[in-house]
Amino acid sequence: MPIKSFVKRFGKGAATKQVYIYETWARWVARGVQLIMALIVCGLYGNRVRHDHEDGNGQNPAWLYALAVSGFSSITCLLYAIPNPFFQSHRLFAWDLVLFVLWIALFGTFAVIFLKRDSGEYEGTSVTLMKCAVWVDLVNALLWLCTGVYGCARTFFGRKVNNKIDHYQNKAEERFNAKVDQYAGPAASNFSMKLNPLRREVV
Repeated sequence: MPIKSFVKRFGKGAATKQVYIYETWARWVARGVQLIMALIVCGLYGNRVRHDHEDGNGQNPAWLYALAVSGFSSITCLLYAIPNPFFQSHRLFAWDLVLFVLWIALFGTFAVIFLKRDSGEYEGTSVTLMKCAVWVDLVNALLWLCTGVYGCARTFFGRKVNNKIDHYQNKAEERFNAKVDQYAGPAASNFSMKLNPLRREVV
């Protein structure tokens, strides 16, 4: 029946789109948080780099490394925001894990410099502010670890998950189509019966 065929196609397409919609929204939330945290780090360490540049001082490699890591992370977040199924960023989980290692190295570098220092200044930089930046670095590292682990699991076990989704989706469609057949049959016959007298009157 045309009605059944239309309902089946529409239902399957809608269900497929829903899966992509939920996954896309979850990705946007995760990447959005990562982007915000990376930009915060850019601001915290970039301020020191700007002052050194304005004062004509040499650039500290640690601060430049911080800007590089946060910059790579920000660009990655923007690229990974492309929605499914056009771009499956979970397959690039290795890069998430690389960024996790870079953030952990950044956290360790500045933790050694600032966490054991008293409040005040260190080479013209607020120790209190840099202590906050150190914990932001750790949060960034954990966020990239989470997305990397999720991407790895999604890549290697995604087929099983998709098969289960398809299985339950097909069952739901079968039940739905059975209901359509149950109610569409009488409705179609009643409709044709109403049309027959009209046809006779026209003839």
